[in-house]
Amino acid sequence: MVATIVESLKDTLKMVPILFVVYLVLEYVEARWQQRMVDAVERAGKLGPVVASVGGAIPQCGFSVMASALYTERLLTIGTIVAVYLATSDEALPILLSKPGQAHIVLPLIGIKVVLAVAGGYLVDAVMRTENRRWTESGRDRQEAEREAIRIGEQNCTCDGTRASCVCEQTGVIDWKEILWSAAKRTIQIFLYLLATSIILGLLMSWIGQANLSRLLLSHTVFQPVLAAVIGLIPNCAASVAITELYVTGTLSFGSAIAGLGAAGGLGLIVLFRENHDPKNTAKVIVWLLGISITAGILVQLLERG
Repeated sequence: MVATIVESLKDTLKMVPILFVVYLVLEYVEARWQQRMVDAVERAGKLGPVVASVGGAIPQCGFSVMASALYTERLLTIGTIVAVYLATSDEALPILLSKPGQAHIVLPLIGIKVVLAVAGGYLVDAVMRTENRRWTESGRDRQEAEREAIRIGEQNCTCDGTRASCVCEQTGVIDWKEILWSAAKRTIQIFLYLLATSIILGLLMSWIGQANLSRLLLSHTVFQPVLAAVIGLIPNCAASVAITELYVTGTLSFGSAIAGLGAAGGLGLIVLFRENHDPKNTAKVIVWLLGISITAGILVQLLERG
């Protein structure tokens, strides 16, 4: 056990400098362009799934959270929010970039997830056309009522970054202290998740063996992408960390990684569950998200074998 912990600590510490640099860049992108990307999704109209897929592919949790808030205000279509979740990878990309031997998989992973998100988003919108119309019309009516209330002085609007009726003044000033602190916090958090995951996997492999662990995770079966997608649905970055580590160790297939990371909507799912007061609609979003992720994972896994 001691040897496993020491080895896991050494391997994880090697990743810290690269993780910090990656998160520093991501925090800058989030501070500079996140609100613009969210505004672009809101205004995108029929291009919603495309814009949502590109924005969601950038590994930062703020985008999916703000997009979920817009969706619960009924300002985005079902296909657009599903595209955001499908494109989101949480911590997978920084982890892969911090492992030199796995960096080559980043572009294929992003490419497949973006294509999947765009295609899935348009598929959902095509099937859910009638419900989308009712959903967004009620959102526009609510937004117009809020604007009218503001105009006549019955309601004061405070900008919290999630209300489409609020307009924030963009000063263009970047708070580098906040960016450095946020990057450091994310690096420490993911370091701890990685360390815990590495220790657990190392102990499991020592105690039950790689072959038994693979059987436990349904390796070489079409059911593994299903299991990975269910794990990915957990609204916490630990889920994407575990899926990525299992893929790196060869326990999960690439198809299963696609399924798991496709379903990993991250913290945006928490906003959806908490703020969407239509449980049936939330269930439809989750069913579409799981269905598309699992289907894509199984297809990719079959192509891997073929």
